[in-house]
Amino acid sequence: MKQQYACRLEMITIIVCINTRSLRMPDHLGQSSQRRLSINRSILKTYLLAGAVFLSGTAQGVQAKEKPIVAIEPLVCDLVKAIAPPSKQVKCLIGRKVDVHDVKFSPRQAQALNNASQVFTLGQEMTPSIKKWQDKPITTVVGVSAIEIDDHDDHDEHSSAKHDDHDDHGKGHGEEAFEWAGVFELSPGTYTWSFAKVDGDYADPAMKMVILKSGDIEASEELAEELLESKNSEFKRNNDQLVAQEKAYVLTFNERKESTTFNVEIKKAGKYVFFTEHMPFEFEADEHFFKDVSGDDVEPIAQVPDEGGDHHHHDHGGADPHIWHDPHNIIKMGNIISRSIKKNMSFFDRENRKIVSERSKSVNSILEDLDQWTQRQVSTIPSNQRTIVSKHKAMEYYGDAFGLKTISLLDFMGNLGSLRPQTIATVLGELKEENVKVLFAEQKPPSKLIKNLSRQTSTPIAKQQIYVDGLMPKGNTISVAVHNTCSIVNSLGGSCNKITGTQLVNRWDSLIKR
Repeated sequence: MKQQYACRLEMITIIVCINTRSLRMPDHLGQSSQRRLSINRSILKTYLLAGAVFLSGTAQGVQAKEKPIVAIEPLVCDLVKAIAPPSKQVKCLIGRKVDVHDVKFSPRQAQALNNASQVFTLGQEMTPSIKKWQDKPITTVVGVSAIEIDDHDDHDEHSSAKHDDHDDHGKGHGEEAFEWAGVFELSPGTYTWSFAKVDGDYADPAMKMVILKSGDIEASEELAEELLESKNSEFKRNNDQLVAQEKAYVLTFNERKESTTFNVEIKKAGKYVFFTEHMPFEFEADEHFFKDVSGDDVEPIAQVPDEGGDHHHHDHGGADPHIWHDPHNIIKMGNIISRSIKKNMSFFDRENRKIVSERSKSVNSILEDLDQWTQRQVSTIPSNQRTIVSKHKAMEYYGDAFGLKTISLLDFMGNLGSLRPQTIATVLGELKEENVKVLFAEQKPPSKLIKNLSRQTSTPIAKQQIYVDGLMPKGNTISVAVHNTCSIVNSLGGSCNKITGTQLVNRWDSLIKR
């Protein structure tokens, strides 16, 4: 009689196997004995099959409770969705309308990070709030600190930071005496200036501040820098009093408190300018930093940087984190994600490991095609018009990859976001030298910096903005690249084939659908 096996292999590697031949009854037994054995065999088979069903349900329950993969930034989340098996739950932590530079994680978001099976992020260079979680075993960084950048050390050939005639305003963060200045119209009385912990820590345990009786930032700048660089400073702690004087304060923050508050005494009505080593907005947790005696917010009537209501300070510590503008860097990011996902899988989960490998190949194929497509579109731009002028240092990787010059205005003018009279001549000369035909806005409406430069140089602003910090409100990794390229190419006198670009977008969409 042929052997018969009824076997079931569960995910938890328990094998239930019924060998029906081993239960065959010997011929010498009587009918009653054979009947009893037959009954016992049936009972045994029933128990074994019931056990198999139970184990199957248990395995399914384990799968249902599997922790999700969490991706911090929208672009990273899109890439993870393209690579991870469709059966894996992928959670995007930050919405597309949120500025990743300045995001503050809510308690719910923090809980999601702590409960994740894996976390993927561009790193603190792009998203400073991830610092607390970056070194955890479940976190994988795929940003600029994690990959090798090809021929992209300092962008000396393209960045306007190379100009020697701009030493006073071309310093990097940490070299300038102050980072922010604001003018306030104040009445006599006591005001409070508070510094709060964000994500459990102060942006810095101490900082310098200068308060001067003046309404002109530029006229007071030289004195403020002298005072801030002087060693003759006055130390102040929680609840201490500050007054307008020609002396710098060293403000030290109480690490045992969630916020540290200083009292600002104003004796005469008028305009006062505050100079600080750090952006005050970096210390805003739940409350505005400057309030009057009634507890109402007091806003500056003028400030630098002046971003038209956008108070974000995008400092990356010298490392440009916008690596994805070169498709080959996205390939490197994807390869890191692929290896990390497979490493986190069970050795026995060969099916999903194979799926990850296949999806990674598809991702890389689309990105290689995106690179070739972009080169073809850029080639249509007249050779003497291939210069991108934008506000932030974010398009250098794109320029290096596709042969365009880039001018970053905030590098050109230092970390201060307002055009100054002494720099306008230099800006005009640079735009004329590079035959600049258009300026590119990074937001709608364009920032005051771009609008001022456009007005004072008679250089138009491109009709369509470029997205430098991640994805568009709708679309994917490929669609934002296609949009940026078509905006750049068409604005600089070239002709962009949007139809072939859309075909790449559709291929990517088929991967990320879950």
